[in-house]
Amino acid sequence: MVTGVVAHREPVVDDIEREAEQRWHPAVRVLFRFGFVVVGVGMAGVWLLHALLRTLGVPQEMVSEVAEWTALHPLTDWIGTQIFDVRIDYTVTGSGDTAAKWVAVLTLLLVAVPVTVSWTVLDRHRPNYTRLYEWFRLLLRFSLASALLLYGMIKVLPTQMSFNLERLVEPFGHMSPMAVLWAQSSLSEPYEMALGAAEVVAALLLILPVTAGLGSVLAVIVALQVLLMNLAFDVPVKLFALQLFLYATVLAAPDVIRVVRTLLGHAVEARTSTSLLPTVRGNRILSAAQVLLGVWLLGAMTVEAYDGWHTYGNARPKSPLYGIWNVTEYSIAGEQVPALVDFREPPSNSGMPSANERFRRIIFDIPQGMTVQRLDDSLVSFPARIDTDQHTITLSKDTAHQWKLATFSYARPQSDRLILDGVLGGRPVRMQLDQVDLGQFPAVSRGFHWVQATPYFR
Repeated sequence: MVTGVVAHREPVVDDIEREAEQRWHPAVRVLFRFGFVVVGVGMAGVWLLHALLRTLGVPQEMVSEVAEWTALHPLTDWIGTQIFDVRIDYTVTGSGDTAAKWVAVLTLLLVAVPVTVSWTVLDRHRPNYTRLYEWFRLLLRFSLASALLLYGMIKVLPTQMSFNLERLVEPFGHMSPMAVLWAQSSLSEPYEMALGAAEVVAALLLILPVTAGLGSVLAVIVALQVLLMNLAFDVPVKLFALQLFLYATVLAAPDVIRVVRTLLGHAVEARTSTSLLPTVRGNRILSAAQVLLGVWLLGAMTVEAYDGWHTYGNARPKSPLYGIWNVTEYSIAGEQVPALVDFREPPSNSGMPSANERFRRIIFDIPQGMTVQRLDDSLVSFPARIDTDQHTITLSKDTAHQWKLATFSYARPQSDRLILDGVLGGRPVRMQLDQVDLGQFPAVSRGFHWVQATPYFR
């Protein structure tokens, strides 16, 4: 019995002895301490904490409050105001490149310096951090996997780049580089789903220790592509994309080096890794825990993506008046307004066209919104409430419809014609709208062709 136990534990004992024999260069030890504080704790650890809080159903308000403190809230505020003369605002805007996030990274780097110095002084006799390095890699693995699962699933279930009708009539030159990227990606669900599938596969490979090496190499390719798109099309997630690429590079570096050495004809020994825990049983339990955590993250991210897909993704509900409608007749108090553009009098900055400003098109896409295209081709959207029983359309400044801008009654004498009557800017307005046949847009009607006599560049 005793002999069996000793033999069972022997490989881990060898790991401990081998770890004690290694001695890292002093500069490597200092660099590791700094990297562990910045990348491990301050970046990957914080992201994984936020991801787990979301999956556990913690209210968004509490997650936001935790995010402020993990961004070193008081010190970041002081650095922002005193050094950059910028008021730090932690409001969630959908952008990952806000001033608050950039200043928070600088704060983290500054804080990491004295922490690293203190750690170096107090732990200067330690020969290496072989075991802590493995824990560091484990933290990077699951932080990267959780992010890839999140961004991958909202592409597999097309949500991140959802199709919007207004893109079909918005002039190309009016679109920002990010809007161009989103528009071209949303036109092909298979393309968007393939991008997401690559991210999900990389994440699943990262979860299992035995396939983590392959997953990290695939993650480098995926993260590099995301980073290049964010940089090339000015997508405001550059900072986080850089972090994901850094995680993937750190994880893949040992395997990439081994592959390169093999291709150059050098002999490569079997890779050895240090056990995370001192007992075989403990390591088995830890491996099982990694699988369970991976399954939990996959399930939670899938549910979140599925909800988003049906809320604002391509599976979202459509407006009861869904379509693009040309304004063929427009009158104010019974007097026809011609379809002319006067660029000497640009639209007001309030965002809401006046009654005197004739609309060119009205676009109904989502049930709770309406988009107007002006005669100069600019677009402006409003919260809208369409009552199909009363046949009314209410436009407001807010989604709760407490600040109403206009109310119209509508009639649909034909399936492709709408008549709107109402008050806009205090004046009576009547519009006749004719529905546009979406088949006239090659972007959605062209389809796929194996055989083409000539390139189709219409």
